[in-house]
Amino acid sequence: MEATFLWNHQGKKSSAGAIAGGVVAGVVALVLAVVLFLFYRRRKAKQDALLPSSEESTRLASAVSMQKVTPSSSQADGASPAAGITVDKSVEFSYEELFNATEGFNIIHKIGQGGFGAVYYAELRGEKAAIKKMDMQATQEFLAELKVLTHVHHLNLVRLIGYCTESSLFLVYEFIENGNLSQHLRGTGYEPLSWVERVQIALDSARGLEYIHEHTVPVYIHRDIKSANILIDKNTRAKVADFGLTKLTEVGGGTSLQTRVVGTFGYMPPEYARYGDVSPKVDVYAFGVVLYELISAKDAIVRSTESASDSKGLVYLLCFRSHHVQAGFGVKCAISPLTQNDRTL
Repeated sequence: MEATFLWNHQGKKSSAGAIAGGVVAGVVALVLAVVLFLFYRRRKAKQDALLPSSEESTRLASAVSMQKVTPSSSQADGASPAAGITVDKSVEFSYEELFNATEGFNIIHKIGQGGFGAVYYAELRGEKAAIKKMDMQATQEFLAELKVLTHVHHLNLVRLIGYCTESSLFLVYEFIENGNLSQHLRGTGYEPLSWVERVQIALDSARGLEYIHEHTVPVYIHRDIKSANILIDKNTRAKVADFGLTKLTEVGGGTSLQTRVVGTFGYMPPEYARYGDVSPKVDVYAFGVVLYELISAKDAIVRSTESASDSKGLVYLLCFRSHHVQAGFGVKCAISPLTQNDRTL
């Protein structure tokens, strides 16, 4: 702050006024300095609260270092299918590299928003990538996804390129440029899928699920299979994504475990939604809902315009139609009108 003193012929009065003005200016400057100091301390404390402590960073680094890529026993003895399987270790990126690649996580690079954070497009080391920036509270989901994707590699599972644990939690994936299945089915900026393409997407997704259910040790259960988590590449081939809720177990597919209920309503089987019983059947049920979405292009939850409590799931509607067949009702009544003229049907 700049203070100006005007001297005039009144002598002492002017001098006294100048001194008083100087004192007032000094007090104001001191108060401003204190306010700025307190604001800076508060802001720094808030930023520090968002950043992992040194102890937490050490714990995360230790946990991440334990995610080693080793072939499963089924791979070692040649029992698993070889087609589509690759083996490569994820790379640890620096925060600075991710920051620069996204121009400071600028909104112009933002391509999505999920339950655990935002997703940004970037080009890293000559490869197109999708960077998921996760909240520090999502440590469990971060480690779960890192654990799965550093152990499991398949053509129909999204590939993890690397990760970063500086300042926040980051997962870096291959960039899948053609959106997700939900977007294609809802007609949001995409041409309607042909029946040949729909069948291929169903097969690709099924192969990805079969691999994590049948050909890995331990068995992995995705727990959030839905059309929004099936990505479509430029060749209209599908990859299963978003393994943040994945459950791993040493047991076979015939045994159920009890756990907290997570996932997306409309895709959950009744025994899981009510009691938390989890097994590979949870994913199979959800995949069945996705298949019906592929046929009907309807949402997993058909919401009522009158009351939210009257909303029904696709499975309920399918059962209702199958038990109340009326005159004129045929298979085509359940088929998306966008594809009813497809000659491949």
